[in-house]
Amino acid sequence: MADSVAAILMASGLSKRFGERNKLLIPFKGKALARYTLELVVKINFSAGIFFICSSNDVALLAQDFEDVKVIRNSAPEKGRQESVRLGLKAVDAAYYLFFSCDQPFLDAITVQRILDTRRQGCIVEPGYQGKPGNPCLFSAAFREELLSLKEGEAPRIIKARHPGSIINIEASSSLALEDIDDEETLERLS
Repeated sequence: MADSVAAILMASGLSKRFGERNKLLIPFKGKALARYTLELVVKINFSAGIFFICSSNDVALLAQDFEDVKVIRNSAPEKGRQESVRLGLKAVDAAYYLFFSCDQPFLDAITVQRILDTRRQGCIVEPGYQGKPGNPCLFSAAFREELLSLKEGEAPRIIKARHPGSIINIEASSSLALEDIDDEETLERLS
């Protein structure tokens, strides 16, 4: 466990800005949006494993052909990001946890590797581009209990706000690498 890293893919969001559609299933340039993150992480060595936290059967099926990905069902997605974080942390004991949202189709291995190469005990590694922060963020196990104690509706960013001196910023490969698709307008622009 000394230097182990777990990838936690948070795919339980309610996609409220997409109406009745689950954004992670929306076709984007030929495949479901969440497949981009899945295909990226399986190419990287996550020694503590890859955990796909999802609430929908259809989203869970996106990972069925990846034997290295453990699907964890989130039966309470209405609790927000905090519940996906909790489920991911409860699934594995690791030295580091890299939290991915599954709506960043242009995130690349270069940016993820920069995050992994920068990890240090007691630190949080946050990618950004020209001063604008983004995801995925890596937390050392020093923050595990604090992450587990997040209240309903809280996100890991609250811990970053509490510990600004623990954050190590890295530059993403491009601004596009950090783009997330949160609404129809962004989907259309990036398509």
